[in-house]
Amino acid sequence: MEFLRREADAVSSAAIESIRTRFGFSFPFAAMLARRGLTDDASITAFLHPETQPLLDPFACRDMDRAVLRIRQAIETGERICVYGDYDTDGVCATAILFDALHRLGANVTYLLPSRQGEGYGLNARAVDAMRQDGVRLIVTVDNGISAHAEIAYAKTLGVDTVVTDHHRCHETLPDACAVVCAARTDQDPALSCLCGASVAMLTAQALGTEIGRYLPVAALATMADVVPLDALNRAIVKKGLPLVCTHPGLHALLDAAGVSEPMGERTLSFILAPRINAAGRMGDATRAVRLLLSEDAKERAAIAGELERDNLSRRAEEQRIFLEAEAQITETDPRILLLRGTDWNTGVIGIVASRIAEKRRCPVFLFSETDGVLTGSGRSVPAVDLFALLSRHRDLFTRYGGHRLAAGASLPAERFETLKAALTDDLGSAFPAGLPEEPIVYEDELDLSAITVGFARELALLRPFGEGNRAPLFRVKGTLSAVRSMGHDGAHLSARLSDGAVGVRLVAFGMGARCSDWNALESAEALIRVELGTYLGREELSVHAEALRAPIDEPVFRAVSACIRAIQSGTELPDKDTLSLLLKISEDGIRAVYRALSGRLKTGVSRDSLTAREQCALLPLLEIGVVRYESGLFFAEPVREKKQIQNALLYPVLCLE
Repeated sequence: MEFLRREADAVSSAAIESIRTRFGFSFPFAAMLARRGLTDDASITAFLHPETQPLLDPFACRDMDRAVLRIRQAIETGERICVYGDYDTDGVCATAILFDALHRLGANVTYLLPSRQGEGYGLNARAVDAMRQDGVRLIVTVDNGISAHAEIAYAKTLGVDTVVTDHHRCHETLPDACAVVCAARTDQDPALSCLCGASVAMLTAQALGTEIGRYLPVAALATMADVVPLDALNRAIVKKGLPLVCTHPGLHALLDAAGVSEPMGERTLSFILAPRINAAGRMGDATRAVRLLLSEDAKERAAIAGELERDNLSRRAEEQRIFLEAEAQITETDPRILLLRGTDWNTGVIGIVASRIAEKRRCPVFLFSETDGVLTGSGRSVPAVDLFALLSRHRDLFTRYGGHRLAAGASLPAERFETLKAALTDDLGSAFPAGLPEEPIVYEDELDLSAITVGFARELALLRPFGEGNRAPLFRVKGTLSAVRSMGHDGAHLSARLSDGAVGVRLVAFGMGARCSDWNALESAEALIRVELGTYLGREELSVHAEALRAPIDEPVFRAVSACIRAIQSGTELPDKDTLSLLLKISEDGIRAVYRALSGRLKTGVSRDSLTAREQCALLPLLEIGVVRYESGLFFAEPVREKKQIQNALLYPVLCLE
């Protein structure tokens, strides 16, 4: 994989030294702040302590004044209001926030959530009919509604008004509602664009005059669960909300049921609370999670939390079953996109499975579950492919669709599946004839092993909360690799020691157990690491997590090899002379020697990351003449049925200068 240093403006050593002097930070940490353009006291304090910053004025949202006017009118006249939400964590949290706010304002209010297994995401005609029969005269959507043009128009024919609050991407036109409060609108403050649905609901509650402090832990949970970018506003929401998580009765009950005594930070929200809130809708009725967040009865909260804990365990088992069945359908070795379908796949789980497969296969993945001739799907993408834009090109095939760049949902008649599959495959085949680009891993800076200290880990903790748009920084380190061993259940993880002769650190790599032989093949290595501070038996403990590891190789050489691989696989012309000049020169005998040395490992696949620059260059002409093949980061030996001549490779005269 390619290691790419984080882009930054030129930073003077004087600026870094000034930060060190004023704040007492280490040089690497001061340099990180300077590279982010944070050099004055005010900007540094705002970034490191977002909880001290005020939230935006809710009336910065377009149509907020119209929304407040219509909602207040309904409250004053006693019109029945329904908060219409969604079944995921963001939708559940948004529903609980706005329902509670309206209830406290004396509104005649109820709430309704669609079913994952039934109507699916968003407003639908059946729900509109049900609300009308319940006497509802005003629908307030949360975390949905921006795409519900037909449903909102239908409600209007029944005498039911709608106020939309949402954050999803807008279509070409806005729905004909009394007000459309949407974070994604382009005609308002761009700082709003990253908000999740629950935060938009919270701002609506604030605009109505309610105190939002009680909603901050719920909005913080939704922010992390919906994986929205942690810009200044979202970091402030999460940082303000985190200390309040244990004070929220419903969230506290969930932590108790999960056996967690205290919040561990933003990961508690993402990996403990969010999956259990999501489990309510994935495995049954999502309104249970709303009741949990609203309940004032401790016994009821404990009972619901226990249900969700059990549902989460069932969800894991269901997820694994669908994952194995979906994987069994895959025949492509280098897919641009995967569309897979099943008849009994839980629609509440397929999104998680799609995410797992997309991460493993490094391509967009859409999973569809069929019921009564209708396919309901959930997709996840990779950075190179805008999934929402891709679906929009074929909107006529869907009965409904929506989402983001990296995640989307869609429904369509089952007979259109093959048409959709062919269309999307053709689109991406044309856009990426050599295969989807391998995304580089961006790191912060190169670091000496001696700089990895408890003090440095404490400084890095000031950058939290970490998440989308504010990832935990990675550092590039080099050294001699030793003591490689698998660890954990079924050897799923790896441990090793990296040393530079004077200092050594223990690396832990979660989920990389399958690469044990690759690591053992390396004497020296470079790794991208995260440095964290944990606790063990009440004491602070330094943790160094390896996110990637490979043989040392200069990035220009790596990119040149990558360009050659793409050209060979796509059958296009080789890269330009400047790129080819970066390849290492090696004799024909040297190429043969490399192949002989690797022949045993090539039978089962050799990770490119375990190969030196010389070995990678040596395999290029062999790839060109078909002696080896390259798939998903691995080189394999190909069965040779006839004699192959290295001299026939176009790369031969480039590499083999006698």
